[in-house]
Amino acid sequence: MTALARVATPAGALLALSIAVAAPFVAPATAPFAAQDAQVDVHRFVTHTITAEMTNGYQPIVVDLNADGRLDVIGLSTRLPDLVWFENPDWQRHVITTGLNRSINLAARDLDGDGIPELAIAHAFGTTHPNSLGILSLLTHQGDPTRPWRVRELDRTPTVHRLRWADIDGSGRPVLISAPLSGPAATAPDYRDDVPLYWYRPDDWTRRTLAETGQGVVHGLQVKPWDDPERDAVFSASFGGVQVHRYIDGEWIPELLVSGDPAPWPESGASDVDTGRLGERAFVTTIEPWHGPQVVVYREDNGGWTRQVIDTIGSGHTIVTADFDNDGRDEIVTGDRGDSEMLYLYASTDPSGANWSRQTLDDDMSPSACVVADLDADADTDLVCIGGRTANLKWYENVSP
Repeated sequence: MTALARVATPAGALLALSIAVAAPFVAPATAPFAAQDAQVDVHRFVTHTITAEMTNGYQPIVVDLNADGRLDVIGLSTRLPDLVWFENPDWQRHVITTGLNRSINLAARDLDGDGIPELAIAHAFGTTHPNSLGILSLLTHQGDPTRPWRVRELDRTPTVHRLRWADIDGSGRPVLISAPLSGPAATAPDYRDDVPLYWYRPDDWTRRTLAETGQGVVHGLQVKPWDDPERDAVFSASFGGVQVHRYIDGEWIPELLVSGDPAPWPESGASDVDTGRLGERAFVTTIEPWHGPQVVVYREDNGGWTRQVIDTIGSGHTIVTADFDNDGRDEIVTGDRGDSEMLYLYASTDPSGANWSRQTLDDDMSPSACVVADLDADADTDLVCIGGRTANLKWYENVSP
């Protein structure tokens, strides 16, 4: 049984969750939560609205786009014709390009060393192969990043949906990871097919296959160091669960990390994934199933992973981790992209991660995606989220003690 209680805080409502640990891959109980008072520290944020005109906001990117030493913010919409960026600190709006229909994902990296990143973008998106060209393009500035950028098409892979740069071998030379949403034979509502992952080296942009082990819908893609701090691993979330992909001795080695929601297909698996640490111990956190309501934490347990549903929300679409209060334990941020339009922060209230608190950060944010970065260069971690239903882009300035 999980206990919940609301108390007033400067950052919103705070909930304490005391979760009974479930056995690995056992469906969560549906019993109602029992309320109790909670006394926990509050993470404090000051909310800044960058824009309230981001119809179908889908992805924020935080990166220095004009080489002035400040991190700027790109806001990607799946519906608006303009791809725009907002210049730190006054958030002046600039158009990167216009007319790329059904843009769905971006990844930024400075490939030529001029201090301004190139932008890989996935557009012409559709959920199945017959309705998706799946174009991968590269955007490069033409001397003045506040003016329109050059668009160069690189490849076409139907349903291309997620893009991430990764240093897979510790060389400092990034490669681009590309994840289509569904496989060639997939049809709604089951989407039953294997889904490939691709990767590209920027020196030739040749499409290479990373794996063909995704199942159904590959919705989540994350890149982080895992068991080697010198190189990135690639994490993918699909109907088949969460896989970690490592590049070892010139080949990709996939490993099933956790199976996700044990419900029957297509309600199985995971939708979004991130990893974090509680001191020296790693954890995996997911939204389950696809666009689902479960906020899940997997904790290391005798060589395996214990599945723990720490909350249920309306419709999750993003999950990120960061140590916002510098206590050595990462917090989790996610929210309801659906009717409630709520953004939440979850904090472990004990070193093991057996119990978590929930804090409401915003009741006017339907987060399609969030990212963490130090936006004001004050040596702590801030949060940027973009809202689909709420059509906004916000910076949450971390002022935690």
